[in-house]
Amino acid sequence: MVLEDVSFSAPEGAITAVLGGAGAGKTSLLAAIAGLLPPERGAVLRDDTDVTRLSARRRGVALLPPGFALPESRPVHAALRRLAGRRAAPAIDTLLSELGLTLAPRQTAGLLSHGAGFLALAAARLLPPGDVLLLDEAGTGLDEESRARVSAAMRQAADAGRTVVMATRSPSVALSADHLILLGSGRVMQAGRPASLYAEPRSGEAALLTGAANFFAGKIREVRPGGFVWAGGGGRYVQVAEADMPRPVLGGEVTLCLRPERIALLAAAESAENLVEAEITDLRSAGALLHVRVRSALGDLLVAVPSWRPAAYPATGQRVRLGWAADAAWMLP
Repeated sequence: MVLEDVSFSAPEGAITAVLGGAGAGKTSLLAAIAGLLPPERGAVLRDDTDVTRLSARRRGVALLPPGFALPESRPVHAALRRLAGRRAAPAIDTLLSELGLTLAPRQTAGLLSHGAGFLALAAARLLPPGDVLLLDEAGTGLDEESRARVSAAMRQAADAGRTVVMATRSPSVALSADHLILLGSGRVMQAGRPASLYAEPRSGEAALLTGAANFFAGKIREVRPGGFVWAGGGGRYVQVAEADMPRPVLGGEVTLCLRPERIALLAAAESAENLVEAEITDLRSAGALLHVRVRSALGDLLVAVPSWRPAAYPATGQRVRLGWAADAAWMLP
C-alpha cells in the first residue's frame, strides 16, 4: 500500500490506535515509523528530531508484528533475552508470567503454538529498550484472556511514559485507546479523541470504520436558529446544527449519520422529537444489547437497545415506533 499525505502525532505516555480496513496501509505505516520501510519522501520525527535516516535500532522503536518470528531451533529464553537487551532481560520471566506464559528452560520456539509464540515475543517488545512501542494487529489469534493481558501490559507501558501505537481493524479495540487515527487508502481521514471521532465522523467511510451507523438523506426545508428541519421518506424531522457541522442551506441536500444506540424503540405511551414507523425484519442478541433491524420509510435501519429495555420482547414482522432526539444525529459534509 502506498501511503500518501499521512501526517499525525502520537502523544507520549498514551496509546494511539491506527484504525483501518485490510489494505489501508497500517502495516506499511508502522514499518516506515520503525525504519524498516524507507519513505520515498516525507520524514519521521521524534520530539521534533528527524530520525528518517536512522536505523531501526538507533530510533529506539520496538515493533511487535502480528505473528511471531523467533528462530525455531533456538531456546526461547535466549532469543528473548537478545531481543530485550541486557538491562531488560532479567524482567523477561516476570512479564511472561504476567502474560500467562510458562516456558521450560530449554524450550525452542518451534514447539510453541501461535498464541504462545506471540505472547513470548510480546514480552520482549513490551520491555525496554526503546520508548516507542509499535504493535501491528496486537492480539491476533489469542484467546480473550490472553488479549486482555496484552492490553493490560500495553497500558502499563503507556503509564510508564512510553509512546504506544497499535494498528488494528477492530473498532472496539481502537475506541479503547487514548488517541485515534482513521486510515483509509493510504491517507489519514480523521484524528482525535476516540469518543469524538465516533460521535462526529467527517465522512460515511469514517463513520463505518468506528462502528455501525445509519445514514439518512434528505433536503433541508427550514433553517432555524441552532438547527433545521429536513424532509426524507415522506416525513419531516428536526436536527440540531452543532458548531462543527457544515452550515445548513435552505433547499440543500443533507446526509445525516445516526448511530444505532441513539435510536429508541418506543413503548405505546412514549414520544420523541423525531418519530418513524417501522417493521422488524431481524433480531439478534449482542450481549447486553438487542440488535433490531427494521424496514422504514427512511430505509433499512439498525437499532441497538438494552436487552432489558423492551417492555415486551419484539418479534420479527412486528410494527414498531422508533424515535430519536434532535441532537442524536450528525450532519456529514
